[in-house]
Amino acid sequence: MMQINKISLLVLIFSILGGCIQSNEDQKAQEQNENHAAVSQPKKLPPAKRPINWLLFEAENGNMPMDFLADMDDPTGNTYIDLDDIIGKLHASEGEMYPENELYLAGFSDDGKHIALCRESQDLDYLIIKIFDLSTTKKITEFKVPNRDYAVMSPDLRKCVYTDDAAFFYYINQVQKTKALGHLNDGHYLVLPVFSPDSNRFALVDSNHNILIYDLSKNKLIQQIKLGIEGIQIEQWLYNDQLLLSSYVNDKAYLLNIRTEEKRLLMKATASPVITSDNHRVAYLNSKGEMQQRDIQTGLPIKYSSVFHRIGYNVSPTQWIQTTTDLMKYRKSIPAQRIVASSTLPDQAGNSYAARNIMDGNASTAWCEGVKGDGIGEWIKIDFGSVQELQGFELINGLAKSSNAFQVNNRVNRMKLEFSNGQTLMIDNDFISNQFLDKSIHTSFVKITIEAVERGTKYHDTCMSEIRFF
Repeated sequence: MMQINKISLLVLIFSILGGCIQSNEDQKAQEQNENHAAVSQPKKLPPAKRPINWLLFEAENGNMPMDFLADMDDPTGNTYIDLDDIIGKLHASEGEMYPENELYLAGFSDDGKHIALCRESQDLDYLIIKIFDLSTTKKITEFKVPNRDYAVMSPDLRKCVYTDDAAFFYYINQVQKTKALGHLNDGHYLVLPVFSPDSNRFALVDSNHNILIYDLSKNKLIQQIKLGIEGIQIEQWLYNDQLLLSSYVNDKAYLLNIRTEEKRLLMKATASPVITSDNHRVAYLNSKGEMQQRDIQTGLPIKYSSVFHRIGYNVSPTQWIQTTTDLMKYRKSIPAQRIVASSTLPDQAGNSYAARNIMDGNASTAWCEGVKGDGIGEWIKIDFGSVQELQGFELINGLAKSSNAFQVNNRVNRMKLEFSNGQTLMIDNDFISNQFLDKSIHTSFVKITIEAVERGTKYHDTCMSEIRFF
């Protein structure tokens, strides 16, 4: 009996060992299969970067005009870039000695990868077009245009059409090959052309309100469309061979199909309409001068609140740029380590007016001083934690959460800036962007004291919504 039990025990042990060995072999085989499968499967590509819908604006409030790009996917209107920030960085990247103020925008490429800047100087009897790569800030090329008054760039920024005073048109490309295109209309009625998306054709309006289509490759007029609408002008040439037209006589915008020569009314009572390159959105000014955007397919409005409109600027859209290029890198901002103020308006109805609001990146919040009267002599101190080089600052003045809040509360009219190096500046706050023109300032803090205010229509609280040092 004892011997049988030993035999049974040995059989059991061998069975367990055999199972373990088989299990290990199965596990190895499974691991090999998994490894083989992992190697054979293609790697997943990272998700495609979503293009941002930037819109280029011209802004004016009676003082110095300002051009800026706004992220139209941000309904608050707080995400924007001063065009001077872009021009300044590109000018610095060249390392040349001419003044930065000789540069101005000629246009962005539709994909937002490149920018064309014009350099105009009294020392030159020609215009210089400079093309930069916005990803690298490097200049790609530059070329000269003989006439300094009129120059229109193609969407790819590779071609340029310019004209002399007699409306005689010329065509030039980046390798400086110039062609005379001739008199495309009479010399008494000058309208600059609008390029097709492929940059091979352009369109313009003659004195009889006709649309003329010109082919650069064939060097001739290929189509003439009679419209009979007074005050017509071409705003854009869209990718589906449609022209966006507007009339300043009847305040209407139209879409004209070049192939069928049929036109349809797009909207009424508008100015400066601009359509995205994918033909999905239109931005325009309504009859009240307010900037609006709309989905073209559904006709539904798309909410947008411009910080510039809130603080009394008139804005006009000029160009859509749908791009994956990181444009925000041009918006330099020196962060604060600590912000303190001499006084603060107490919280009201859930709204905070704390000192930290002045650099929280949100123009809908503000620091408001908290003493009786207009707050003359009250201050706010912004500490950077270490010495920084400041070239200037950008201030969204007043309580900019709404147009009404901006009007009823005080704004700073003049302020004193004190720096850690002992320098003091008195600033009349007429503009959003203020540069230290003499030279940059090296400081670890800025103390801003209210010296004079522009009074609100109802309250005496003096506010500043957002400040950025660069």
